[in-house]
Amino acid sequence: MQKIFTIDPIDALKMSIQSEKEMREYHKKAASLVEDDDVKTIFLSLADHAEEHRHSSVDMYSKISGKKILFLNLDKRHKLTTLRRCSDELKDAIQVAKRNEKELSTFYATISRRFMQQDLRAYFRKLAADNLQHLTLLQASFEEPFNEEDEVAEPNVFDRVVH
Repeated sequence: MQKIFTIDPIDALKMSIQSEKEMREYHKKAASLVEDDDVKTIFLSLADHAEEHRHSSVDMYSKISGKKILFLNLDKRHKLTTLRRCSDELKDAIQVAKRNEKELSTFYATISRRFMQQDLRAYFRKLAADNLQHLTLLQASFEEPFNEEDEVAEPNVFDRVVH
């Protein structure tokens, strides 16, 4: 996790906008790696959620700053550098998707505690909770067996896709 000691609300919202844009692209690419309709639906749904988060962050940015974002061009300090790009290997893409959702949830929870304004605190807490739900969905859908002997009789989505 990227260390964040203090952060301006505008900078936090810019980071959110950029991160959600990256997550949308990530999930769309992951969806393109699979043939299974159930898995594709999961990733496309997560991409849609990321787009909704991006739009709500843009709206919050406009509310806080009084300005509209026409084009987002961020320098390195406005990027969550711990998010990883999507691999071309589905198994890696699934594992990294879980990691990215956890990173984003942790980021939002951390910065929610940095603000005194109740609306900003609540907004970032909601984003943290949403990303935690995304992580839970990914973990439940793509749970890897502990070892070969522990495999259940009925394979889950992870087994259908990567084996």
